Amino acid sequence: MFQTLPLVFLTAFGLSDFARAQGAVAGPCFQTNFGANLALTDDSVAVGLPLGFNFPKPGGGTTPSISVSSNGFVWLGVNADSGCCAGSETKLLTQMARIAPFWLDLAPDPAAGGAVWFNTFAASGNVPASAVVTWDAVTEYGGGTPVTFQLQMFADGSFVTCHEPLAADPSFYPIGNRALSGVSQGGGAVSNSIDISSAGGTPYDSGTNPSLYETDIYVGFDLGGSVWSYVPNASGGYTLSNKAGCQFAAVSTFGIGCPKGPTIYELFDGTTGIDLSNRALEFTPTNFGGYVVTNGAGFFPPSGTLPGFQENESRPFQLPFTFPYTGGSTNDIRISSEGFIWLQATEWNPRNLGADPVAFFTAPASICGLWMDLDPSAGGSIAFDVVGASEAHITWTNVPETGTTSLNTFQITLRSDGSFRLSWGAVALIGSGMLKGLAGFTEGNVVNDPGSTDLTQAPPLVTSGGGVPLELHAAAGARPRLGTTFQMDVNRIAPGSVLAVLVVGVTPLPGPIDLGAVGMPFCTLYAALDSLQALPLPGGAPAVTIGLPLPLNPALAGSSVQAQAATVTPGATPLNLLSSNGLDLKLGVL
Repeated sequence: MFQTLPLVFLTAFGLSDFARAQGAVAGPCFQTNFGANLALTDDSVAVGLPLGFNFPKPGGGTTPSISVSSNGFVWLGVNADSGCCAGSETKLLTQMARIAPFWLDLAPDPAAGGAVWFNTFAASGNVPASAVVTWDAVTEYGGGTPVTFQLQMFADGSFVTCHEPLAADPSFYPIGNRALSGVSQGGGAVSNSIDISSAGGTPYDSGTNPSLYETDIYVGFDLGGSVWSYVPNASGGYTLSNKAGCQFAAVSTFGIGCPKGPTIYELFDGTTGIDLSNRALEFTPTNFGGYVVTNGAGFFPPSGTLPGFQENESRPFQLPFTFPYTGGSTNDIRISSEGFIWLQATEWNPRNLGADPVAFFTAPASICGLWMDLDPSAGGSIAFDVVGASEAHITWTNVPETGTTSLNTFQITLRSDGSFRLSWGAVALIGSGMLKGLAGFTEGNVVNDPGSTDLTQAPPLVTSGGGVPLELHAAAGARPRLGTTFQMDVNRIAPGSVLAVLVVGVTPLPGPIDLGAVGMPFCTLYAALDSLQALPLPGGAPAVTIGLPLPLNPALAGSSVQAQAATVTPGATPLNLLSSNGLDLKLGVL
């Protein structure tokens, strides 16, 4: 009886839309059968690929074929234009109809495993015939983080865009072109720019307009790790929603393992200012290689100035003594106009344009009185003074921040016993919030980031004496997918360790817990002790892989657990244990 009702009657009740929705609703979250490699390279198009069905186009009409661009979109018909070199709202609305999962200047690199694939599938059960295009491990032209995304097109006119977790920071976008995701009938379509990610909770209905898209999404692609269904509505547009049951598994790293190094710093920007004016801090070496940081006093009056110090310049100077520090010792330093010293004369880089924490950790050892974008050629002075054979002072006096009226006075004092002092007069950072300032010490040469410390609130503070922190990371390509065994690598295992332990917490901790009170100084607990899995380390292996079986229970999709590794390392701490950083595991079906 139901099947004999006329189509117009079903349409009036919206039931024809339910039928058309079956492709987007009942199809897979992600099609793993990629099909044929289209052998696309930079700015290339596979023209006129047959779908095996007539796809209902946005705005009306159908097409039996598509043209696939390496730049992250498909033309709904025959078109050889690659759409270089960025997602364009104007072109989307004025040119031929297209669907763009991630329109950007992309470059599949076959040598690096990047490719664009195409496959078609016959109708099966309640899933209509479909065609699938997959951009696998492609990067923006110029390099960057590989990303994978997919377009599934169904014979009922619905389609799905699937975006694997992408880079969440601008490092994916080395050039900074605009990206665009969405659909349009083109040919003079009415604009309809939306925030697609906001449709995650409540579906978005575009009404009579079949154009809907998000643009300017190149700084942190917020569609990464999501699957979106576009279903034709009864008005000629689309209903956009998260595809149910398609949570992506993801993993993120947080915290730092132990033993922690002696690196200590505070990072400032133009929005928060600097609170170091008229203060001093003493850094006194400990017996185990770290430092005790205490409030100090004193400012050596500079006796002279170094002539002609320019902006972005560094110069070598010899100390009258050997200055020992964690990680080495030196008789030579190099003074940078930018407010810091290298603890070796061979490192010439002045590190201009403000402080960069990553460069701070990866470059050789340095001490920063106030590393920022300074310009001594515009005023002020820099002085190098030696007192006897045991003390040296490097002083920046009224040196302006580049392009501002901010004048900065501060000093680094080095002593032959390995202690040093940072002293500040009037200092300020008033430039753009993008430009940073940094004060502190690092042994450098690729150390872990211990996080910014409020130096004015911390004293007395004891830093660790160094060593290589224990690390826990997801194995290459691994994600915590339900029904699989999630593989994790424990790296930088200290010599003499006899056992590795994986800690898994299903109950979130209220915050990191300092383990110093239980005999693990400078170590931190990041995961509740809900589950423990031990693995022997025969022969003192420096690394080991541990698998975590995850149940195939869709109800757990989207939930998070925390993981952390530990090793039994006799003599490393009073408790003979070391701990790693933490991992946050977001469980998913993909």
